[in-house]
Amino acid sequence: MQHDTREWPAELEALCRARGRAYLYDCPMSGTKRFPMRLLAMLLMGLGCSSPKPVEGVWRPGPGEDANHIPGPIQNFGPFDSYADALKAACPLILSKPNATVGYLQDLNPELAARTATEYCAWLYYTPEHKYELSMLTDLSRPDDVLANRKTCVLPTFVDDTRYAQGELKYIFALHNHPFGSKFSPMDLHFIENKASIHDWEVETRNGKVKLAIIAFFSKSKNPESPTCDGFYQYVPSTREFMTWTQTGGHWDRTDYGIIRWIDDKTYKIEGR
Repeated sequence: MQHDTREWPAELEALCRARGRAYLYDCPMSGTKRFPMRLLAMLLMGLGCSSPKPVEGVWRPGPGEDANHIPGPIQNFGPFDSYADALKAACPLILSKPNATVGYLQDLNPELAARTATEYCAWLYYTPEHKYELSMLTDLSRPDDVLANRKTCVLPTFVDDTRYAQGELKYIFALHNHPFGSKFSPMDLHFIENKASIHDWEVETRNGKVKLAIIAFFSKSKNPESPTCDGFYQYVPSTREFMTWTQTGGHWDRTDYGIIRWIDDKTYKIEGR
């Protein structure tokens, strides 16, 4: 298929750079002059080079809002009777957001892929009605990560579901996407281990006990318009188990990698069981 390619408009590039240093990571490099316009249009949906547009289901705290409490539940999702069904629905939802998966860009333009990749994160939680709900998503990064062009998502510690008192909610999984399909970073593992000092390591549900975990969805699709949910990585801090779930033809297979052992604060290794 032949792509329509044109030069990147000089006015748009100038506008990006005129908006200041904080936006540079979202602007195309001056050397990136030719690019498939269909893909470019999709990328611009998530870039900061125009006035920031709200993304459906994505929350960014406004003035006076508590950044440590994310609203929930997200609209038009669930509730679910099992966490397995909730995960199956959450995976395509998160991966459908702008620039949630950029593997298709790595061969075309790896620098642009790195600049546009976006992580989204949310809590899957359990309610007194014995239902699994999803908080709204957020795409906020730490300021230092933005300047260093690291792809992160800062998930607030608590969900603010006005139907319930704060202590009534049980936190099950911290969900997010990995735009390049990579495995967990040390920062991912530290995040959920820190949350385990605040939330229960294990939750009693109607169908049994569920251990707190962090999950990273990934897609191997080369089609940015309809990325597939190909699987997710899972880390359970209470047991330090690291595993991958992959989907083929609607069937899910589990692969156990082993146990996470920390070498130092920034390095871990995986030991066989």
